[in-house]
Amino acid sequence: MAEHYFLARQPILDRDLKLFAYELLFRVSGTNSAPQDLDSVSATAQVLTNAMEIGLERLSRGHLTFINLPREFLLDPTLLPLDPVRVMLEILEDVTPDEEVLAGVRDLRENGFKIALDDVVDAEVYEALLPLVDTVKIDIKEMPAENWSAQIARVKAHGCRVLAEKVETEEEFNQLKDLGVDYFQGYFFARPRIVSGKRLPSNKIALLSLLSKLNDPDTDVDELHLLISQDVGLSVRALTYVNSAATALNRKIESVREAVIFLGRELIRNWVVLYIMSGIAGKADEIVTLGLIRGRVCELLAQRCRFAGPDQFFTVGLFSVLDALLDVTLADALQHLSLPRDLREALIRHSGDKGNALQCALRLEAGEAGSVVFRDMDERELGEIYIEAVEWADVAARQAGLD
Repeated sequence: MAEHYFLARQPILDRDLKLFAYELLFRVSGTNSAPQDLDSVSATAQVLTNAMEIGLERLSRGHLTFINLPREFLLDPTLLPLDPVRVMLEILEDVTPDEEVLAGVRDLRENGFKIALDDVVDAEVYEALLPLVDTVKIDIKEMPAENWSAQIARVKAHGCRVLAEKVETEEEFNQLKDLGVDYFQGYFFARPRIVSGKRLPSNKIALLSLLSKLNDPDTDVDELHLLISQDVGLSVRALTYVNSAATALNRKIESVREAVIFLGRELIRNWVVLYIMSGIAGKADEIVTLGLIRGRVCELLAQRCRFAGPDQFFTVGLFSVLDALLDVTLADALQHLSLPRDLREALIRHSGDKGNALQCALRLEAGEAGSVVFRDMDERELGEIYIEAVEWADVAARQAGLD
């Protein structure tokens, strides 16, 4: 079913020991340590996807968020589907500041991102990068204390802020503060705290199929809508993102199709690449197929009755399986999703036209066609709608590699 995901969040404090930012750290379990054979690309991809599941605003409590960035992400900044306003991207210490990296950093800065250097021991190595950097993290455990002053001065000469990491004693804190360090991080202040949850699973085959379609200029919005609707997790992420504070919309986006139009092909492509890189596990095929059937039934009912927004009816049917995917109540599954009130009420209380359509779909699913009433449709018409929905979902599931 749904898999657990983990990440750690460690605070970064200012000179007055007030919270300045959080750094997000990769974890694979509830134990507060990273694996030794860490693949930085996969780790960053998983931190990003996990952070998007929870929501950066919730994780950071409105503060800046530091995220480690390996070379691959610097060379292709389009892999970062993030709002740059509250993000500080940390260039890892093993990244060589060659011309490709410098070009990538310039591109990130032009797009509004703030840049930090991680685990710096000798600032001279990064002379070419320092003019492009906002903050430099110095690793005080990897350099003698007598070198701290010179390294801090070299960094500040470029107008960069200095963050001392791995600070473990009050004596170290006071000494570094006297040397002009701006920010502090380490066990003296707080150890990383594990944050976990349950991830909406995604199917890799379907994601690869979607990726090929996204790269095909002949694929239209309707095809993209169909493919994304086959992935419950991706559908939820799309709606959650477009209705988040980051987009500053003055109305709610109520359907996956609207979300596809708003987000655009390029951003969705970046998400899909990110999820493939992060190694998300496969979904429960039968449950997702069931969601497709319910969604199609609701959509067909809306079309027959000439209700506005039949794609919103499809969304209600599709999301009705979230409780089974996540092993929680539907109310809990919807708790952190920015859904319009009528969609939420339709899912939880079966209220309104959308809720009635979902209830009809559930009763047809249970074999109760003879006792189902929906507007002026008779048993025969409702049975035909259900059969059409099952056939459509079977085709869609095969296209997505779920059979």
